[in-house]
Amino acid sequence: MWIIIVGYLVGGLLGGRLYGLLSGHDLATSGSKNTGARNANRIGGVKAFLIVYGFDVLKTIVVLQMSGPYFWQTALALTLGHIYPFWRIRAGGKGYAVFSGIIWAYDPWWFIGGLLVLLLLIKGTGNSRETGLVMLVLLPLAALGSVGDVIWAVLIATVIIYHHVKEGKP
Repeated sequence: MWIIIVGYLVGGLLGGRLYGLLSGHDLATSGSKNTGARNANRIGGVKAFLIVYGFDVLKTIVVLQMSGPYFWQTALALTLGHIYPFWRIRAGGKGYAVFSGIIWAYDPWWFIGGLLVLLLLIKGTGNSRETGLVMLVLLPLAALGSVGDVIWAVLIATVIIYHHVKEGKP
């Protein structure tokens, strides 16, 4: 059960903050002022995007690999920690990268398939914000076959969508 607390704490370690320390570019005061990978790409290019996104996905996968029977509870804790970190409740990320890490940890094939679909949607629409929200249906679809897993997956997706709607910008 301790892994759930660890999940929340590790969720609060943001790739955007790490990038800021490494590069001297504080994402919280630049561009859209979000500490996520999309803003990192705006400020520092593809390398910055990969650092931020990669760190946030990797932290999620590593913690979930240790979660055992508490996978879903830990996934929710990671999401909450990332969006609402303990050190500054309103200064977290949007949750996309953590969500990607959850999908990867649950089933890497769904992550790969989802990434391909996402790239096609972005190419077709030219819009990465709303297409990212469309991808939130992947986890509940991957979890089909277990009612409990679907409920947890929908709950996590709902937290991320709520955060986006509340903020007024996807």
